Amino acid sequence: MTVKDMIDTILSREGLFKNIPNPFATTDLIVQENVRILNELIDDIILRNSLSDLLKECQFTTYLPWTSGKTYEVNEVVYSGKYRYKCLVAGTAANDPKALNLTPGNQGTGADSITWACLGDWNQYPFADLADDCAGIDTGTMVNLNQRVPMQAINMHQWQVMKASSVAVGTTGIFCIREKSIYIFPGLADGTPINFLYYTNLPVIATDGERKAKFTVSTDTTIIPEQILMLGTIYRYLKDKDIGNWSEVEQEFYNTLKDYESRGQAPQQIDLAGGALQNARNLSDGNWYVG
Repeated sequence: MTVKDMIDTILSREGLFKNIPNPFATTDLIVQENVRILNELIDDIILRNSLSDLLKECQFTTYLPWTSGKTYEVNEVVYSGKYRYKCLVAGTAANDPKALNLTPGNQGTGADSITWACLGDWNQYPFADLADDCAGIDTGTMVNLNQRVPMQAINMHQWQVMKASSVAVGTTGIFCIREKSIYIFPGLADGTPINFLYYTNLPVIATDGERKAKFTVSTDTTIIPEQILMLGTIYRYLKDKDIGNWSEVEQEFYNTLKDYESRGQAPQQIDLAGGALQNARNLSDGNWYVG
């Protein structure tokens, strides 16, 4: 369904049916307001990070250490000491970037003529570096592909306790989410491939397939269920004007939203016979390899 079809349906449900050829070119204030509410609703739904329709898959590799004698290209990222660095001017490495004593946000050039920018903590992976359209992570989907087992998400209190310990507890990898970044606790091998699902902030699709954040032309479509957007726009418009049965439409909207959210939730399962679910068990400390 195009956004024009959605606007026609919304106006009809509001008792204000108007066959507007192009909702984005009209001077009709009612149509303009409904388009505005529709686009605001998209932002609110993205912030919930709960609709499986918005999930996309991504894979990244844990940072590699700076290595003397290696030729680095522009935009390559390495870590050395407690920080990670991005190469801004290419060259063959001879001088460790940590010797430049840079702080995050600063840059400097070593005697080998390579210019490095200090990015921040060595174990931080910003969402924006992993996927341009990442609005949030589904923490239950993080997988260590070397061992082919799930990683464990922990809260801020557990993270601070873990930092104070000498070793990481568990065998699958520990991580937390903060500052719109993934932080991975020391313990994974350099170059470990990590796979996860994230919520996109570009749910609108143009006719040429380009993804974007908002509706801008009448032929745009979306990956968000149209029923959710239409009900949400109707109830917010009626509520703003305090007209009609907006409270009933509001309840219908939230019931529909919860229904769609629950469709992406797998039920809890108990595997009495063992099998594939054994991969998700908690394992005791040790040098384990899951093949």
